[in-house]
Amino acid sequence: MNFQAFTRVAFTFRNSKKGNNNMQNTTKIPAQKEKTSGEPTIRNHLIFALVMRKKKMVMTCLERILGIEIRDIVYIEPEKTIEVAATIRGIRVDVYCANDDAVYNIELQAYFQTFLGKRSRYYQDMLDMTLLQKGESYKKLKYNIVIFICTFDPFGYDRYMYTFENRCKEIPSLSLGDETTKIFLNTTGNIGDIPSPLKSFLHYIETNEVTDDYTREIDKEVIEVRNDDKWRNNIMTIEQVLEDCAYDTELKTTEKVTKKVTNDVTRKFVFRMLDRNLSDEEICELADIPMDQFAAYKEEYDKQKSE
Repeated sequence: MNFQAFTRVAFTFRNSKKGNNNMQNTTKIPAQKEKTSGEPTIRNHLIFALVMRKKKMVMTCLERILGIEIRDIVYIEPEKTIEVAATIRGIRVDVYCANDDAVYNIELQAYFQTFLGKRSRYYQDMLDMTLLQKGESYKKLKYNIVIFICTFDPFGYDRYMYTFENRCKEIPSLSLGDETTKIFLNTTGNIGDIPSPLKSFLHYIETNEVTDDYTREIDKEVIEVRNDDKWRNNIMTIEQVLEDCAYDTELKTTEKVTKKVTNDVTRKFVFRMLDRNLSDEEICELADIPMDQFAAYKEEYDKQKSE
């Protein structure tokens, strides 16, 4: 999950089912001793982005999710900002990477967000806007793959993975051939025949439990990033904001999150960011709100401060 929208609804949205029967036969490898339950984990999207900036980490991640061999990754940029025009909303993605065949966007979505499907559509469109120069043929468009790793079930079917491609409604076997794919992973899932390496990866994100060599490597990287003074302040600020905005309630079922709750959480987040003297543009990006909505919150904030 990128910086934007991680507090759109700052309630943890969890599948009520606990555990994963398919993981019971997995050999458990003890995590490094430096880890404590109170420290930020891979679910912190900044930690995730920094871990995935390493080629080996992101290539293995993609291979486990896509079930194919990735020959190489020639470009990796965590927290990449894409803006095509001053009047058009830009995006900031958690992990952007590319090779000769495809562009990949990996998002860690640790908190429930409405309109996730439309967000994936917009991200994919924005990525496409960067692929062609003026006058170039559409033939040069690469495969465009957007991946959301969710710590909740985004569609409510208890599946590990939901994969979407464009196909003909009348002839389901007929693919549009636009070479776009949207994948939503559910770390709380229980249904679906997915490879054990991917299951181990999702299990690590959900439980922080190391079960194979790759998750051991991720765990090591997480500790290194977490203890790096260069990033620690930003990481801890995000954790504090999420804790502050979450109130004291956790949604334990797939109850509808009301508009009032969403607005209350967003307002509280904006106020705390104003307290930290972030710029108007940064707060709009972080809160995933338009400038006019932010202006209304800021007016309310200034009024409270003047009283």
